[in-house]
Amino acid sequence: MLWFGGFSGKTGPPRVPVGVRNLWPTVPGGGWLHGGWPTHEVRTKRTGRRSLAVLGPCGMTSDELARLAVHGVPDDVAWRWPGSYTVVAADDDGRTTIWTDVGGACPIYTLTVDGGVYWSSSSRALAGLTGNHIDPDWLAAWLAARGVSPLVDGRSAFTNVAALPAGHRVSVSANGTVDAQRVWWPRPRHADHVARLRHELTAAVALRVDVAESPTADLSGGYDSTSLVLLAAERLHPGRAVTGVTLHPDGITTGGDASYARLAGRMPGIDHQWLPLGAEHRPFGELDRVPVTDEPAPSALGYASFRAQLEWLRERRASDCHMTGDGGDALICTPALFLADLVRTRRYGRALADVMRWARLARRSVFPLLGAAVRTARTTRTDALDTVLTSLAEFGSQAAIGDVAWFPAASPPSWATDGLRERVAALASSAINAGRSTDGDDWPDFTTQHMASVMATTGRTARADVELAAWSGVPLHNPFLDSRLIDVCLSVPLADRRGPAEYKPLMRAAFDDLFPEPLKRRVSKGDMTPDYYQGLRANLAAVTDMADGRLAELRLASPAVLRRIIPLAAAGVPAAYGALETAISAEVWLRAIDTAPAVPWEAAKSIREAA
Repeated sequence: MLWFGGFSGKTGPPRVPVGVRNLWPTVPGGGWLHGGWPTHEVRTKRTGRRSLAVLGPCGMTSDELARLAVHGVPDDVAWRWPGSYTVVAADDDGRTTIWTDVGGACPIYTLTVDGGVYWSSSSRALAGLTGNHIDPDWLAAWLAARGVSPLVDGRSAFTNVAALPAGHRVSVSANGTVDAQRVWWPRPRHADHVARLRHELTAAVALRVDVAESPTADLSGGYDSTSLVLLAAERLHPGRAVTGVTLHPDGITTGGDASYARLAGRMPGIDHQWLPLGAEHRPFGELDRVPVTDEPAPSALGYASFRAQLEWLRERRASDCHMTGDGGDALICTPALFLADLVRTRRYGRALADVMRWARLARRSVFPLLGAAVRTARTTRTDALDTVLTSLAEFGSQAAIGDVAWFPAASPPSWATDGLRERVAALASSAINAGRSTDGDDWPDFTTQHMASVMATTGRTARADVELAAWSGVPLHNPFLDSRLIDVCLSVPLADRRGPAEYKPLMRAAFDDLFPEPLKRRVSKGDMTPDYYQGLRANLAAVTDMADGRLAELRLASPAVLRRIIPLAAAGVPAAYGALETAISAEVWLRAIDTAPAVPWEAAKSIREAA
């Protein structure tokens, strides 16, 4: 597993994870690496009394790194170059400065213990220092209000392990203080947004395939994965090819997403491979085999097919870089909150027109949506948490598709206990009090502030899938979570944005010359929900056994209610399935935490130098 970390304090670190090696040979224990890091993802430089490291895929050259080491690190370092990376500077006086990536794709955590501050890219690694205890408040918010990020700002899934915010400069002093300052805000820019998107995504793909011996990528038939495959093919052709992998039900390679994937797969430079999935690969299978991660992984319930794909990539293609389109939807699609921004900025004619289009798409009445846009235009992000507090008392209330709001409905699922609701309500109250003084500072509009928060959460969550892939020996990359690309997409001014009813118009325009004509006319994504219903029915007994599990022990879920809704979910009742999915994902993760040994630590004197 690839982690990095270090210690900041008045003395050297008392402990380090077993098996790590020094990041900087001249700063023992000030930084360490765990696992077999690719050489191109670890850049270090030592100048005077400062050591500098750039960790992760980054387009920075050696000369540029040397200049930073000599002249200092500017605050735009995290998004100045293509890639998804973290920059760390360590001074000989014990101070460490960390620039976190904009997209949260490489989350950084801290733990204050042993007379200083440990920092690491793995929260679970740090938790090994203090007993590996789950934070029940974080888990309660994840279960009942996953889309309400302010509830868990600064928290990780483990007790006493703090999460650093994305897009910040964080100073960790020798006396143990941690000071985080936001250094990134997307600035509205009037430019050729189509050309900028194409340029930055091209650079993100090139950064990865140029150093890969056997690059592979998902080819699902959607805009996001298709753009990555086509850009990789354009970069590699004619000397090399990228392997585009399309998963499909065994015996079915036509219709729906498969048809769009087939069209793209015919392009030069693409080795299109079809990977059939049988009954043994259905969702909810192999849940007892899901490896441990820092938090519940998005692919956990579909792990059987995910593992099959990873093993195929490793064994048949020796993939050393597999790209997915994760994060593309959150980055490219305009959220419904944009309608409130139009009202707030008095663009009333456009607001009405876009609300009408959105109402048709969401199959909703125009006037309730328009009313929601007007109400939301008069609130701030922190004000919206008051609504979250109210909804926490209402079992089963769900936001309708297309609602214009800062956050989705945070209604506790039917199996939630009083303890779960009380924990989340307390978090909401605390977040409201903490957010009053800074709400909206320096953000150009509601839409940008909302999307930045969503991208940071999306990146951190996607990291769990990267960990799953690493357990199978496949390096997983998500270029849509790169800091520079996020900065470009979020710097589109409000007046230049298209409404939420339009399906990725910026992406369609950016790849007009590469996308096959039928793909350019696509206005939606494929639906995998029926597969999950079938998988649940096929694995009903195993899922039912999970009702009396760790969530029940933590007094966050009622096992009796879970047992009651499981057969309803298997029968295809949407509300029951929605309530069950979150519980089972959490249960799978908790069981993996219990099964896997805690990350072991040892005396720092045993640390080795980095190769």
